Amino acid sequence: MKIKYKNFEFPANPSSVKVLTSSKCVSHSIPGLGSVAQNVSLNPVQVSGEGEFFGECSDEYCAVLQNMLKNKSSGWLMLSSAPPIKAFFTRFNFIKDNKRNCVRYDFEFIEDCSSRKARLCFKSTRAMENENAFDIAWRCSVSVNDIMRLNPFKTPFDLKAGDEVMLR
Repeated sequence: MKIKYKNFEFPANPSSVKVLTSSKCVSHSIPGLGSVAQNVSLNPVQVSGEGEFFGECSDEYCAVLQNMLKNKSSGWLMLSSAPPIKAFFTRFNFIKDNKRNCVRYDFEFIEDCSSRKARLCFKSTRAMENENAFDIAWRCSVSVNDIMRLNPFKTPFDLKAGDEVMLR
């Protein structure tokens, strides 16, 4: 699968892609007992990478990506190695190499968290139409492994609308 952002599909996947997923933790001091750390939120996912465009269309690809960078709205970023991410396109740099008839580039996307659901401590949820375990894991901020461990589904895709899904 080639990387795709909004309606632009990379003609070839970048030579490297880095996906950074992290969370914010805080430490609280407890008198006489030391301290305790608490995970308070997920940080936005950051996706960066680099690659090369070759041939006659390389300038055109750069122009399309530069125009997309100017568009301030987020869109779906489809990666071969991660679930789809609604993201903002935040950086695109390129260098034209006339000797090799190519353009070297690097980029960055940052997750749009405006629609991310707050983490709630529900023990279960109901599957919605066309949802699978990956969708529910994202929606409810739990791992797919936990869903599969706590439920009788044979695969993450065996859910039907209305199925009760244990989360914790």
